[in-house]
Amino acid sequence: KIWIGNIDSKLSEYQLLKLIESAVSSSGGQIDSFDFLYTMSGKGSRVPRGYAFVTVSTRQAATLVINKLNKMVINGRELQVRYANATSSNKQTSSSSSLTGGPLPSVLSAGRSDSNIDKQDKIRQLEAKLKSLEEGNSSMKNSSSSRFKPY
Repeated sequence: KIWIGNIDSKLSEYQLLKLIESAVSSSGGQIDSFDFLYTMSGKGSRVPRGYAFVTVSTRQAATLVINKLNKMVINGRELQVRYANATSSNKQTSSSSSLTGGPLPSVLSAGRSDSNIDKQDKIRQLEAKLKSLEEGNSSMKNSSSSRFKPY
């Protein structure tokens, strides 16, 4: 899957598709899917977001498309073309480490805790807090029933 960004708003979906087709056909590959993304304006019209996704049949064809289209200037804007990042639906840690060339730096993984021990400790702390709150509520009910009510 390839991400194409910095697309000029005057470049139509059809024009971009034809440009990609010409790059893919020279490699013998084919386009499997093409997503040109739009945003709906307040008036109800579609406005291009400035990027698109293309899935091609082979990795070789994808590399060729990236090499041909990356940094190409169209309508005064330089296209940015690269492999698309993995989506959040791919929850495999091996795929994220292979995309970045290794494990995530500690700064990017801050706040994550894969340790089951930490999770169990947090669960125990939350259960204890919940129990103390429940005990506090039951003592409040007993004391409130014995209070004088002026009405």
